Amino acid sequence: MNEYPKELTLIDKTKVITRPIEPADISALYKFFSRIPKSDLLIYKDDVTKWENVEGWFACVHDNKEFQLAALVEGMIVAKGSLHSEGLFWSHAAELKLIVDPEYRGKGLGSQLFNILLYEGLKHHFQKIIVRYISDNNSFTKILDHYGFKPETVLSSYVKDELSTIKKDLVIASFSLESWERRFEFYSFIYRS
Repeated sequence: MNEYPKELTLIDKTKVITRPIEPADISALYKFFSRIPKSDLLIYKDDVTKWENVEGWFACVHDNKEFQLAALVEGMIVAKGSLHSEGLFWSHAAELKLIVDPEYRGKGLGSQLFNILLYEGLKHHFQKIIVRYISDNNSFTKILDHYGFKPETVLSSYVKDELSTIKKDLVIASFSLESWERRFEFYSFIYRS
C-alpha cells in the first residue's frame, strides 16, 4: 500500500497534501521558512532562513533525518515536519520537529501532522520520541499534553529571541512509543484515513 501522497482536510475544509520532502523542494522550503517568524525557528540548530543551510539538508548524507514530511496547499509548502537522530547516539530514539505556517495554525494541521510523524516513528522502530520547544508555545504544548509527552528538563533562559532580546526557557520532553494504548490510537488514525 502506497501511503503517500496523503490528503488531509482541515477544520476550515482546506485540502492539504502530505508527502515526504524531495530534493526538488529546496526552493519551496526556503520560501516556507522565510514566512515563519524567526522566534518560531529557534528549535533549529542552523539558521534555516539562509539558503545554504536549507540546501545543506539535502547535500549532507550524514544528517540522519529518518523522515521528512511536507504539507502542501496548491503546491506551496505550509508545514514541515521531521524525525531525525542527528546528535542522538541511541538508535532507539528520534527527535521530532514540526513547524506550521502561521496562516494555517489553529486549523488542525499541526495535530494531524504530529499523528503522521509519530506513526512514522513506529514504522522506523523508534521507541522514544524527543521534542524541544520554547516554553511559551501554547499550541504545541497542547498537542504534547494530548499524547502524554513528559518534560524531562527545562533549560532556563537558554534561548534568546533576537527580535525582543528576551531570554526564554527551552523545554525537552519525551514520549515512549512502546505504550500499547498509544499504538492502537496511531494505527486507528492511519487505517481510518
